[in-house]
Order: sequence, then structure tokens, then C-alpha cells
Amino acid sequence: MYNLEKLRSDNDLIQIAEKAGAIIKRVSANDYRSHCPIHNGDNKTALNIYVDGGIQKYKCWTHDECGTGDVIDFVQKWRNCSFNDACEWLGGSKTITQEEHNRIIEARAIREIQRLEEATNKALQVLDELRKTETWRKYHENIENNVNYQYLWDGEGIPVEWQNYWWLGYCNQFTVSTDVGKWTTPTMTIPIFTGKNWDLQNIKHRLLNPYDPKDKYRPERPGLQASPFFCDPEIMYDSERIIIVEGEKKAMVTYLTLEDHIQVIGLPGKNQWKSIVNKINGQSVYVWLDPDAYSEAVEFALKVGGRIVNIPMKVDDAIIDGVLTKRGIINLLSTSRKPRA
Repeated sequence: MYNLEKLRSDNDLIQIAEKAGAIIKRVSANDYRSHCPIHNGDNKTALNIYVDGGIQKYKCWTHDECGTGDVIDFVQKWRNCSFNDACEWLGGSKTITQEEHNRIIEARAIREIQRLEEATNKALQVLDELRKTETWRKYHENIENNVNYQYLWDGEGIPVEWQNYWWLGYCNQFTVSTDVGKWTTPTMTIPIFTGKNWDLQNIKHRLLNPYDPKDKYRPERPGLQASPFFCDPEIMYDSERIIIVEGEKKAMVTYLTLEDHIQVIGLPGKNQWKSIVNKINGQSVYVWLDPDAYSEAVEFALKVGGRIVNIPMKVDDAIIDGVLTKRGIINLLSTSRKPRA
């Protein structure tokens, strides 16, 4: 059988992840971050590499299907190969028996169940604490008490009455981890709600002074699964027509421009559509991602039988700049087509 301990010690998970395309940044002594090269997402901190019990392990915080585990698990997911093939790729030379293979699979399945239970319990605890603190209310009070903060949101295409509706806010100081250490910046805050009771799922911070201009959004609490933004949280997916855009702000601006009882959903990233495919059934879906995400939009539309809307600008920029009006959006929807497989 394979000497699994030797395989792990001989192969640096960080180096393997970099071979897969990860751009690793060290956040702390036992915390390395990157976008996840397994699903090739755009969240720069989705992949977490750390040491647990003396073994390098990874976890993707964005997609459960990317898995978690040691360097062997990572290679299996990255290369979409079997356990034996992953071990051989890492330098193993012996083939394990079927009995040993079954034992390993069973042990890993048990560990995975335990991990999911622990992760779920931890996420529920974090979410419960977040809801109890009602931080989004405090952030919203900041813009209620300061017209300059209202102007910030108004400049993004969100008038005051809708700032109040979505509980948008402002945070004077929000600290995030970067590759140069802690970084503090003011932020505009977007609480994410779902369901008839407006159950809070997380709070999204739009960094006004980011260390990296391409890294402008961070969650209030790490460890919570990314959730779509529903312009009408009470109906969620229960709408005859749904427009899917990329980002919370784009969703809000599109929704306000239409005023036509169409649900608009903002994905937290261009690859996040995979988490909502099974929740869309039979509706007329219009997929309107950013110009650089056309291939992702096509794949998503094919999965849900949706139509593609594609323009050479981000939808909120086009609306705010006056390039796109309500009539223009309606025309784009009516002339949109389903992509061919």
C-alpha cells in the first residue's frame, strides 16, 4: 500500500496549489489564502491552507464540492482523478489493495461527515451571534445620522428611501487581513437577507480604501457561506421572471430601474451560480453577468434553460451613466436568446 505519511511529508500542499494556479498569500503563521484553483473562483481568500495535527490541509470556503482535506484530497479534486491516481501523481509507486482502498474511503467519509457537522455548527453559531449583535442596524444608523453617507449611496444609484428598505449602512473602520497584515478602511455595508422574516445571512462590506483595488468586498464574518442578494428577500426564487446579475449593487440598481415586479438576484461572484441552479425551476431566467464572465453566463443559462443578456459594460455603470434606461433593459430582455449547447 502507499506510504501516505511519506506522500504528505514529501509534497508541499502550498506548492501543489500553486501548480494548480493558486496565488498564495500568507495571512498569518498558520493561514495561507488564495482564490480556489479547483473551481477557479474570483474570491481571493476562498482557499484556506493550514496545518492541523501536523498535516497540511485545505478548505474552500466558497464551494463545498471543492472539498477539504490533505494534499492527496486536493490533487483528487484538482485533477478529477481517483485516490490511486492522485497518490501516483504525487510520487507513490505502489497500488493499495481493494480492502485497504475501501477502508480509506470509509474513514474519509466518516471524517467528512464530522467535518460538515462541525462546520455547520460553527457557522450557525457565528450567524446567531451576528444576528444578536444587530450590527447592520448600527451601520444603518450611521447613514441615517449623516447625510454625507447617504450621498455616497445615492451616488451609486440607490436613493435614500431604498437605502432604508435594504438597511444599507456605513462603517467608519473595518479591519481586514491582507498580505501586508491588517488593513483598516471605511466601508459601505450591505446586509444580506432571505425569507419572509428577512433572516440575516451575512453583511457585505464594500471597502472604500482597499489595499488591493481588485479586492473591494469582504464579509462581516468569515466562515459563513456566501449568499445571493435578493432585491425582494420575501419571495426569493418564487418569481415568474428572475434576472441574475453579478453583485449586490448591480442587483439593486437594476431592480430600481425596472420597477416591473421582476426579482433581481445579485450573485456574490461570477462562479457562485452553481450554488443556486437547483433552486430555479421553471421560471423565465435572464443571466446578465459582467462582460468578462460570458462563458460562466452561458454555462449557467444552459443549466437552467435561461436566456443571456450581454452588453460591453457592467449593468450598473450603464444605468448610472445614462446609457441604459428602463426601456433599454426591457428591450434587452425581450430580444435575449437561449444559448446553444
